[in-house]
Amino acid sequence: MKKYFFRGLIFALPLFVYVLFILIVDPYNFINVFHVIPAKEKFRVIQRTDESSPRGNILWKTIEFKRNPVPNIIVGDSQGKDIDVVLVDSLTGEPYYNLCAPGSSFETMFNMFWFAARHSKLEKVYFQVAFMNYNANRQYDLFHFAADYFERPYEYFTTREIFFDAVANVAWAVSRNSYIVERSYEYLSPMNMENMARKRLDMFFGNYIYPDKYRDEFIKIKQYCSDNDIKLCFVILPVYKEVDQYLEEKGMIADRLRFRKDINSYGYTINLDKLTYLKEDRNNFIDYFHPTQSVIDALTRIIWSDEYRLESNP
Repeated sequence: MKKYFFRGLIFALPLFVYVLFILIVDPYNFINVFHVIPAKEKFRVIQRTDESSPRGNILWKTIEFKRNPVPNIIVGDSQGKDIDVVLVDSLTGEPYYNLCAPGSSFETMFNMFWFAARHSKLEKVYFQVAFMNYNANRQYDLFHFAADYFERPYEYFTTREIFFDAVANVAWAVSRNSYIVERSYEYLSPMNMENMARKRLDMFFGNYIYPDKYRDEFIKIKQYCSDNDIKLCFVILPVYKEVDQYLEEKGMIADRLRFRKDINSYGYTINLDKLTYLKEDRNNFIDYFHPTQSVIDALTRIIWSDEYRLESNP
């Protein structure tokens, strides 16, 4: 009997070590017991690749928000990911949380909004929205990257993605090898970035179908906000002028105008894509769709400073 016990113990030892490894590294602070690696470093590791960033941001941000909810939120995709809530807080004197995540579809953003509504008494909601995802052929939902772990917490110890994230955290903490945290598209060479940006034009706008489903969901959100005295605001960030030229070539300017009119009908809309002086300069954008951090900070001051508030205009 003793022999079988020790054999069982030896057999279970690797499993115990594995669970202990995930528990101690805890790449998303999901267990929130050990904090060997600082949260700031863990969040940086999440951004390391175009695969880890979408799922990682969604899981990290929902965990953090659920643990410390605030009444004011920003919901959006990769365009709004770098809106600095510390800057927003300094401009408004109010706490905000940025729930924007790279790769977010409108379905994902809807789920992020309802998630926040379940966990906080919301007062102000800013939706960062973009025409590039306003397409029925781009319907998918990334929110399951958070919901799966909330519904089945044991999966935090059984999925390979969490294991890879934990390994990446340790590798970065030990080696400080920049390759570990700099494999996202943002680190491409200028030539490769330009090629990727042009390919994404077809990816975002190819086979466009007007998304009636999104309109119905936004109407529900608008009604919920009205019923609960929540200020609802929409933000359209600028894109590089090549996007406008592409849409004109494809005969899609009317579709974009319809998108803007839709958004304007849901609530107060700040259309920063009107700022042609920004759109003209390629240096203001990482690719064709994402303003640089300095531009995002300047736009943040426009959005949250009443002195510079822009009126809605399709």
